[in-house]
Amino acid sequence: MRLRHALILSLLAGTVAAVFVTLDLNGRLEGLEDNASPEAASLLGAGSAYLLVLGAIAVANLASLLLLLAAFREERAAALIRAQAVPPPPPAPGPAGDGVPPEPAALENEQAYAWGKIARWEVASGKPFADLWNRACTGVYEGTPKAWEKFAKFLDAPEFDAESSAAALDPQGNFIGAVLVMRQLPYEDDNYWWLESPGVVAAVLVDPAHRRKGIGRSLLMRVESAMTRRRRPRVFVGGLESFPSLVPGVPEGDHATRMFFTASGYQEVRRTCHMEASYEGFKPPKDLVQREQNLKEKGYTFAPARVTDLEAFRAFTERAPIGRPQRLVEKFVEAPERFCLTLKDDRVVGYIQVTRLDENRRSGIQQIYFLREHRGVGLGSVLLIKAHDLWKNIGAMGGSIWTYPEAAERFYPRAGFKVVQVWVCYHKELPHAWSDDAYVRRWR
Repeated sequence: MRLRHALILSLLAGTVAAVFVTLDLNGRLEGLEDNASPEAASLLGAGSAYLLVLGAIAVANLASLLLLLAAFREERAAALIRAQAVPPPPPAPGPAGDGVPPEPAALENEQAYAWGKIARWEVASGKPFADLWNRACTGVYEGTPKAWEKFAKFLDAPEFDAESSAAALDPQGNFIGAVLVMRQLPYEDDNYWWLESPGVVAAVLVDPAHRRKGIGRSLLMRVESAMTRRRRPRVFVGGLESFPSLVPGVPEGDHATRMFFTASGYQEVRRTCHMEASYEGFKPPKDLVQREQNLKEKGYTFAPARVTDLEAFRAFTERAPIGRPQRLVEKFVEAPERFCLTLKDDRVVGYIQVTRLDENRRSGIQQIYFLREHRGVGLGSVLLIKAHDLWKNIGAMGGSIWTYPEAAERFYPRAGFKVVQVWVCYHKELPHAWSDDAYVRRWR
């Protein structure tokens, strides 16, 4: 039985029960008002119990009605999302008929729909997209409105996939929506080739006046079609590490957009919390102050890095299992003021590194690391407190970090961080065959 049917039956049953109890109570009490017998008094006393039952039934009916309305609304919205005027064409075989995906230039330029058409992304689409974003996303996404320079930097990034991105146009050719896609560029890093990677949807945006027509779903299917042609294994929604992004996902409170991706076959893959802190007025908790004192008694010291600490830090990177240690040493040489070190017996055993200042003069946590044999004694929480001193020294207005919900609840609030917004990232597996000979030949 579907949920709405059960709710309807519950509502009807509650209504019948309420009517029956009311009639029964009214009939019993009508002839007892002038009767002074003990039985009459007992029945009149029971009237309050009947009223309590009626109140509980009324509350249950009200809750059932509200749930019924919510169920109808969600089902109607999901049906509108699934409704498509024209599905995108299936992937076409290559010139040799062996299933090799065509080059990006061979992808369809336009697709016609009842509401208009989907066209390839053009450079001229940037300004209309920025205007629509600032008009439609105010109050939903943090940092909106955004300056044009922010959009221009994003669209000029080498990771921006203009071939897979698309614009939605109405019958008069007016810009009414777009989907922006990112790609991971092939590169060699530590002898590991990233030859194939997922597509990343950075934004799906439709003009509010044209929503509920299937435009957003059509744009999303266009991306999935392009990714399937290129043998991408999956599509992510939301920025991944090392990807430039307008937003890192879907706001937790944006239930309409979250339901849109769920109805489109996407699954939640992770959540990211944006937290911020300010050193103005911040006082470390007493237990962390005591913990730092206890660690000092055990031989640990905490101090901002200096240029003279270079050799000690280089020796630490040689002992620690850190990827690309030479690059970390280079960052230390470039900006030692962004490091705070933990030492024991005159040897570096851990550190915290903060990020450069952003356009809002805010910094962040680049990395916290300490040797395995020194874990579990509380170094991490003390180092996090030291980040406030680093921010003050480099002239930052405060700190901003991105972390997972577990750390946002347990670790960072004690260091003065507060949650600004929680973002949800989604992904969808696409049809692919890793043993496809044509695919293997393409990237061999």
